[in-house]
Amino acid sequence: MAWRPGDPWPSGTPGGAARDEWGGYIRLWVRAAIDAGITWRMGPDPADKLDSGNVMGEAPTLPRAAGGRLWVDLTCDVVKLELDGGAQSGQGIFANADAGTLTATLYDPHGIYDPLNPDTRFMYQGRSRLVPGVPVEAFCEIVNGDDGTWVQRHLFTGTADKWSEPWTTHPELRRATLVASDATKQWAGWDRPEAPAVGAGDTTAQRVQRLADYYGWTGPIEAGTSSVTLQATTLAQSAWELLNRVLDDELGWVHFTADGTLRWVGRDVWLAAAAPVLELGCPGTEAALLPIVTGAVPAAFDSQMRNAANAARTGGTNQAASNPSSITLYGQRDETRTDLAVETDIQAADWAAFVVNTYAYPHKGLESVELAPAVVVRSWESWSAVLAVRPITDFVRVVFDPTGADVLSRVIGYAHTVTPDEWTMQWQLLRAELDVGTVWTMGPHAQDRLDAGNVMGLAAPV
Repeated sequence: MAWRPGDPWPSGTPGGAARDEWGGYIRLWVRAAIDAGITWRMGPDPADKLDSGNVMGEAPTLPRAAGGRLWVDLTCDVVKLELDGGAQSGQGIFANADAGTLTATLYDPHGIYDPLNPDTRFMYQGRSRLVPGVPVEAFCEIVNGDDGTWVQRHLFTGTADKWSEPWTTHPELRRATLVASDATKQWAGWDRPEAPAVGAGDTTAQRVQRLADYYGWTGPIEAGTSSVTLQATTLAQSAWELLNRVLDDELGWVHFTADGTLRWVGRDVWLAAAAPVLELGCPGTEAALLPIVTGAVPAAFDSQMRNAANAARTGGTNQAASNPSSITLYGQRDETRTDLAVETDIQAADWAAFVVNTYAYPHKGLESVELAPAVVVRSWESWSAVLAVRPITDFVRVVFDPTGADVLSRVIGYAHTVTPDEWTMQWQLLRAELDVGTVWTMGPHAQDRLDAGNVMGLAAPV
């Protein structure tokens, strides 16, 4: 059955907010677990000590029903929401993901989110429950307008870093700010003394799991594939440093997804070729493209360029790789690592060769793209497609006026900006095909514009 904005929300999930300005087919939730909940009971309860020792009666035979977290829906107070994750595109395969963050600005004329306000429902026994560490989540649901089916997508999973509210002279000016970050913060905070060396011969997957077990990470892990094997580790840095060190040796990528999964991919992903999962355009481009692009920034990068690499494992010998042609054109740009934790010199040589093969020449492509999924009539289709794109592994094709340039990219970072009036996204992009250069040809070439219109000459014979 067809569904239209204004009909009852089909999922039945309580709370949240929907706006016609967001397309009408998407609903947003921002929630915080202010305190642990206890299921309310009638009659005696083992946890009830109110009249303990004062009355006679039979001991209750049923255990107390354990409640889950008490989630408080903040959505209707949110006047601005900013979500971001991933990394900037400037560092390419050397980039490390930043912590995913949520910043919610809350309309608060009555000061209920002020952590120093003693007259708020979030105070308990003189102490505020608006404290760092409480779980925070943001998610959305998208309804298919054709048949009324719906899907839920996580946008953020993490814990609060700060609750703040500047005091103002007028209640209507009060705004509280909730800042939260994902599990990156938790991993960065785990830092233990040096331990006996363990894990010689670990694969990347085994080392990531070893770190998770050592620090007690019980969340989900999505593992990539890799043939790299590693030297033993003394676990002498923070968990996040150790994790990134493993993926630096791998030349892969690691981040936390919006639903809280620890996800890593191996180096082969950078050279994988695939059809785009999403093709985007703007008014005036191909009719088949999803017309939700509102801006794009093309760029040519030389900061990523490495045409000579020296790599050595700890205790091994230096392994060198270079591209003489690139060095002649641009001068030598070095990358040196003398402390790789890979197990053999051959793997160190592979590391150096991979760096040079992918970055011997400057890369050009799109640095970022701005999206407004709500601008199309069937906005549920654009929301579903955009929010399903997986960073790094999925390719997206972008065609943008005025040049009609066709660019194939990977999403390496993302940001949402949500207000009552609009919901926009920005993707940080990385060129999809890192090892593909310009094909060398002999004779005139159709794409050669160097002397177009500037010289006179005979037409080339057919």
